[in-house]
Amino acid sequence: MNKILLLLIFVPVFSLIGKAQSSKQEFDTLQFNKHLEFANWLVEYEYYTQLVSETIHSQSDITANEWFSYRDKKVWHTVGGNYTDNSFTILRHVIFDSLNTISDYTGSYDTSVLEASGSALSFANTQFQGIRDTCNIYFNSFVSPNPDQTISIWFLPAFQPSGQAIYGCEWEYIFDRTGRNLIRQNSYTNVITGVWIGQPRELWLNYRNTDNPTVGSAFFVLSFRDYFTRIHIDTRISTSTTTKDASGNYTWTHKMK
Repeated sequence: MNKILLLLIFVPVFSLIGKAQSSKQEFDTLQFNKHLEFANWLVEYEYYTQLVSETIHSQSDITANEWFSYRDKKVWHTVGGNYTDNSFTILRHVIFDSLNTISDYTGSYDTSVLEASGSALSFANTQFQGIRDTCNIYFNSFVSPNPDQTISIWFLPAFQPSGQAIYGCEWEYIFDRTGRNLIRQNSYTNVITGVWIGQPRELWLNYRNTDNPTVGSAFFVLSFRDYFTRIHIDTRISTSTTTKDASGNYTWTHKMK
């Protein structure tokens, strides 16, 4: 296991992720289930976005810099475009069928919503580039519309070319509905840890500087649980453990310290 210390180059912002609840000594099942549901969505998002990356990105006639995915009525779409001249221009819009075959989407969609999402992604990538340059880690980005019509751009560590899975950091940039004005930034950072994927084994994730499992920790577990016999998210006040039963189904147990 390799450990990489991350040096932040911006003024720290108080994190809303994993906010301390020291006065509440019961496991927050409601929050955990919300994070787990969102992490499931992120895993699907990553899969479809990378599927496009492996096919369309290699085509010489596609010059889009920003790519993002969204789910509409249980169907996944991926959009590519560029932010130029104070607006986001959509260059490609594809859809996936039940067999995950990619085809160009010709149906209707809310142009303003997609353009706002693309704008937010472009601005967030510009802001986040300094962190990428500092820690020398590959990240994936995620565009997440919020119920209040704001737009969140998440950055979570990608699976590294070295063969390592990374945990210990996550960022969320929240923009207004236009995608052009940053409202706030949430972050969680600890010692960034690289985990080699290979021989199945039990794994402990160090989240002991927070009281609750974070979105990023849940995303890590869902992304890599097939490679380990058991994974524990070890926080300051609890341990959350996932295991696979004889039927191949995963279950969670939570134990307070």
